[in-house]
Amino acid sequence: MGPSMQRSNQTSIRVICLGLGRTGTVSLTEALEILGYGPCYHTIKWMESRPSDWLKWVEQYEKGGDPELIDNILQGYSSVLDQPAANFPETLYRAYPDAKFILTTRDPKKWERSMKLTVNPLVEQVQTAVEPQEWQKSARVWNELRKKLQPELLTDDFADVLVRHNKRVEELIPASQLLVYKVEDGWEPLSEFLGVPIPDVPFPNVNNTDTFRAMLKLPALL
Repeated sequence: MGPSMQRSNQTSIRVICLGLGRTGTVSLTEALEILGYGPCYHTIKWMESRPSDWLKWVEQYEKGGDPELIDNILQGYSSVLDQPAANFPETLYRAYPDAKFILTTRDPKKWERSMKLTVNPLVEQVQTAVEPQEWQKSARVWNELRKKLQPELLTDDFADVLVRHNKRVEELIPASQLLVYKVEDGWEPLSEFLGVPIPDVPFPNVNNTDTFRAMLKLPALL
């Protein structure tokens, strides 16, 4: 990180999760905060409080990847997870070459099913809101970009999106800096990778499909 990238405060990005949404990133967010890597920049945490961030990520895409812009977005945070950030692995690696990187993953077909039951209905709600909130207005701009970033997500069969994304990350990040991780593996691999003790609390398990659908007021699954 060159002189122009020096942060104006004591907090700096130490952990970057490049896993796509619905791979356990919310549970990992809580785990990282327990381990002392908060505050965490996760979409669910800033979606309503910082709606203009959607537009900043669109600007990031339009500029072709700008480490200084991405650093400006993440000022005050210690870790970053989920999309839109995960759509910019190359820029994040340029901005924070000394960070530790985590790639959350899961079975591609199960991921696809989860996306269809959660994120896709949320996108539909955002797009069709009659009186959209500020975050929904900004998210609509990002959703239009999302169609360009990953058009396969608009099809019926898009499990390969996860496979290709994971390959992109694994080819980019040196193996010594990257943990390929499933949240069901719990504390041990995560704590070992970060070099911190295993906490004396259960590993978080939050934001599953039923919880997400309840948040959207969608029918419960049988």
